[in-house]
Amino acid sequence: MRVTQYKALGLSFATLVDRERGILEGLRPLAVQSESVTSDAQLLNAYRQVAEELGARAMPVSATAFHGQLYQRVAQQLQIIPGWDESVAFSSSSSQWPIFEDAPGALQYLSKFYRLILIAPPHGIDVTALSRRLPVEFDAIIEPCDDDWHRSLESELHRLGLERSALLPVRSTEADDPWTDRVDFPVCTLRRGHNLPWNHSPQAMDGKRCEYASLADLAHAHQMALHA
Repeated sequence: MRVTQYKALGLSFATLVDRERGILEGLRPLAVQSESVTSDAQLLNAYRQVAEELGARAMPVSATAFHGQLYQRVAQQLQIIPGWDESVAFSSSSSQWPIFEDAPGALQYLSKFYRLILIAPPHGIDVTALSRRLPVEFDAIIEPCDDDWHRSLESELHRLGLERSALLPVRSTEADDPWTDRVDFPVCTLRRGHNLPWNHSPQAMDGKRCEYASLADLAHAHQMALHA
């Protein structure tokens, strides 16, 4: 598989934003107050569980209200009375979660060769706030709020004049990444782990595997493919 054979990238939110870091930094005050040992994995699992429960209700709310309620629910699970300041801070934090350092420059390069489609998380994200922090405009934004979000994707691809086969999904390694269980064609994975030096390593540059350490490595692979 050559990355140059595609005309669009379907980028999941967590390939651009360090969502897990943002979540952990926001929930850590609760972990400090908890009498039980609360690991990062436990905090992330609690976030995802409560987010799914809140997202299942019929009435949608703003990202701020969503995360305010989520913080209260997680605090209740840990049997903690949450502080007002921490709760307010977490409710508005999602719009300022850290963007991966390589993402802005890589997006500028990739936008010259691909249509860019953002696959947002299903719940509680202000995509407009994220877009203002990036140097490119997405050609389409898909919000997978139900099991049929691929229908919305098909509609947007049709609007852009693209076949489904022209789209390369690019996923993160987060447990609830939208592409994890819904891929029926080749998928590219960004493994932003800190344990292995993936950048420009042989496994990260193997075009058949399409696994990279960062979006910058994907852009670098595209440059190499152009000159191959």
